[in-house]
Amino acid sequence: MFRFACSLASRVRLINTTGTQPVCCTWSRNYGAEDTKRFIDCTKYESVLVKAPNDEAFKALGRANLTGLTQGFRMAADAVVRNLDCQARKITTFEEIAQVGTTAANGDGEIGELIAKVFEKGWENDLITIFDRKALYNELNFVKGMKLEWGLKSPYFFTHKNKKECVLDGALVLIYDTKISNSNVIRQASLPCMMQGQSLLVVAEDVENEVLGDIATDFTCTTEKVCIIKAAGLAEDRKAIMEDLAILTGGQVLTGGSGMNSTYFVPLKLGSCKRVIATMDNVVIIGGSGELVDIQERCEQLRSTIKLSTSDKLKDRLAKLSGGYAVLKVCGHGKAEVREKKLKITNALHAVQAAKEEGIVPGSGVALLYASKELDKLQTTNSDQKIGVQIVQNALKMAAYLIASNAGVDGSVIDKLLEQDSSDLGYNPARGLYVQVWGCRSTETCTIRICKGHKYDFIEECNLVHGGSSMSRMRRKV
Repeated sequence: MFRFACSLASRVRLINTTGTQPVCCTWSRNYGAEDTKRFIDCTKYESVLVKAPNDEAFKALGRANLTGLTQGFRMAADAVVRNLDCQARKITTFEEIAQVGTTAANGDGEIGELIAKVFEKGWENDLITIFDRKALYNELNFVKGMKLEWGLKSPYFFTHKNKKECVLDGALVLIYDTKISNSNVIRQASLPCMMQGQSLLVVAEDVENEVLGDIATDFTCTTEKVCIIKAAGLAEDRKAIMEDLAILTGGQVLTGGSGMNSTYFVPLKLGSCKRVIATMDNVVIIGGSGELVDIQERCEQLRSTIKLSTSDKLKDRLAKLSGGYAVLKVCGHGKAEVREKKLKITNALHAVQAAKEEGIVPGSGVALLYASKELDKLQTTNSDQKIGVQIVQNALKMAAYLIASNAGVDGSVIDKLLEQDSSDLGYNPARGLYVQVWGCRSTETCTIRICKGHKYDFIEECNLVHGGSSMSRMRRKV
């Protein structure tokens, strides 16, 4: 039952009686099938749409048939999804996108406008956020970059172990098209890194385990970072992609014995880039220092070859070489401010993505409140189904009732909303007035996708619980 309530819950903004920041409630279901809460600094989270249906469902199990309750739950869930789908409105304009982003960012209009610019230019899938404490203002730029399905050779190179990724800023790039079996190759390439205080990115076909051990020992006591990427794929495709990467970074592809003993190979054959983000599955190289003329010439060669070939791999190489990434540089003074802005940007980005896919609905629990009216029209065949529908109906009203209660307003003001025929009318507890929801832009993203994906999960949970021997065991199970 807990999972069902969470699947129907949308983001509910509550009035904070302490006068600091608005209170939010967001429940989500991740891909690992675990119910999670998302926390934001300086806010208080409360389960709004969970406790009431949980308690009512367990009370009903003692006087109603589980099969009938299940049927009632399903009927109500389907009706709510259809109603939310009808209430949802698509967002298309820059102002609408900025408003959704601002609302999700706790009223930060600057972040809302930056997110709107990202979506306006179609960069939402290629956005990388960088936090710079020295920056005086936020910046949004587009830089050349390439994403490859080549992962890290070893988890040892993680710089952010909690995210399981390696991030290098201002890195030199060594591209080696064969297997590295001698650690002197990497040591020689790391000399300019130590002199200039830069990191080193090594892209090679493979690296011997002994070499990995030597490199791990060498870089343990140094401030410079190293990252080794294992290039996968067939030999011809791998070498071609390495050549593309060399052009993008302004370096050269080295082969075994190609001048590695020369003291002049380093400045001539090492490439460079502004940022590297690598995981065990892929690597993103941003801001390569290659000449724009060389990159364009390489792209023209690929376009000419594509006309004479039917291979999709050439098109993929062209897309990677000619593509790029949106870099959002966010200023922040101190860890607390950086962490807060990071959460705001993440929430705003996800909210706008959901709003563009599923639309927006009236906020502050109004959409769920009006959706509960549709359940009065459902035709049930027995009393057990009716009880299941009533449980869902009461749960949908709890969000709006709790908002009014937290503002010190009697719940009768919410009852007046249910008496209205218009679904555009809402209540502003801060002013104590009835307002037009769409006119005052009190909206939130529609969570129809979550409802459709998990609206029946609670049924399996109830079936498991119903086989218990006592009510206390049932409560522990859910």
